Amino acid sequence: MGTMVKVAVAGVGRGPDRARLPGMSRLSRLRHRLPRRLRKREQHTVFVMSGGAVRGAAQVGMLREVLSAGIFPDAVVAVSAGALNGLPIANDPSMGQIDLLEEIWREVATDPPVRGGTLRTLVSILRGRPGFDSGERLRKLLEEHVPVANLGDTLIPIHVGTTAASTGRLCWWSEGPSVDVLCASAAIPGVFPAVPLTDGDLHLDGGVLSNVPLRHAVTLQPTRLVVFDVAADFLPPERQTALTLMLTGFRAATAELTRQEWLDVPPDIEVLHIELQDPGGGLDLDFGETDLLLEEGAGAARAAIAASDWLNPG
Repeated sequence: MGTMVKVAVAGVGRGPDRARLPGMSRLSRLRHRLPRRLRKREQHTVFVMSGGAVRGAAQVGMLREVLSAGIFPDAVVAVSAGALNGLPIANDPSMGQIDLLEEIWREVATDPPVRGGTLRTLVSILRGRPGFDSGERLRKLLEEHVPVANLGDTLIPIHVGTTAASTGRLCWWSEGPSVDVLCASAAIPGVFPAVPLTDGDLHLDGGVLSNVPLRHAVTLQPTRLVVFDVAADFLPPERQTALTLMLTGFRAATAELTRQEWLDVPPDIEVLHIELQDPGGGLDLDFGETDLLLEEGAGAARAAIAASDWLNPG
């Protein structure tokens, strides 16, 4: 049975120090005795995958450019749509996996996992349903495509965030049933129903409390963060609807939490922030622009990499 775990700090220099190892040179042994703070840190790169619903398609374009530049993850921290992309990459960070993710997103564009309009949403709310979509189509899609049954079986560690419905607490999962945890992390409040997990609680979208999960990524003691940021901005007045106005308070709170998380990133960590330009807003459930999002994500990544000193990663 999968369990929710508190993630231990997993920095570089894994494993206990040893005073002497067979075959070590004198210089190596002297270096091994240095205080940890004086040693040269090994590179430890964490991919941070934000939520963003349909805009998650842009992350696939971003990932293609990042991997092409020779930048690979040592761990993945993800919520919501980012977790749907992050799990396959944590299991197989390759261009072949990127090709597969693109195929899945294009498949989703022709047969969306969620359907509904304003009237259906209103009726669902009035009838007291837990969401205007059952979540069955999303679950079926994940069952067909998740590469591992348990989060703990990925090639590199992945940490997926969910929100516990009974406490409002942010929970991080690095093991447990993959489909259940991903469904929970993507359970946008009001759109999908909450999902029961192995701790006995119902869980919702992890992006509610940490839509760009920088704070948890920092606990892994990275030297570098690659932030795949497809979080929505606010809609201009002419595009607002009654439903989007209802969600403005939720989105404003999420934006403030994200601002606080950026302030918590230590200055000695290198950050490659790849942000989808003009990300729009709304309910983020229109899958008709998937191809455009793939292209825009790739363009944003190319621009971010070109503006950084990461072209020759160590």
